[in-house]
Amino acid sequence: MALETFSWRVQGTPEGAYDWRVRSAQFGDGYKQVAGDGINPETQTWPLTFQGREKDMKPILAFVRAHVIKACVWTPPYGVSGLYRVTKDSIKAMPTGGATMSVSFTFEQAYSV
Repeated sequence: MALETFSWRVQGTPEGAYDWRVRSAQFGDGYKQVAGDGINPETQTWPLTFQGREKDMKPILAFVRAHVIKACVWTPPYGVSGLYRVTKDSIKAMPTGGATMSVSFTFEQAYSV
């Protein structure tokens, strides 16, 4: 199974969020021990919005709908290519007048296909 690549150019100025899963133990003497949870404790999420002609937006909508369960390759702004999935319940499509539409969704970093 070949991985598909999300190759559309990002519009606007997306704001990514970085989250860490950590485990910590607080001791009575004030010492706190902190460690990453798992081998990939950091995850990124990127909410993205695309606007344009309906004929150009429909392929984006089809792509993101197909990648909620299956990961794809994407390169975030100033980042390194990696695996990403579309978060469930994040896909929104809206007509914006005439033959134009808006497609919004959020990519979350994935560590397996």
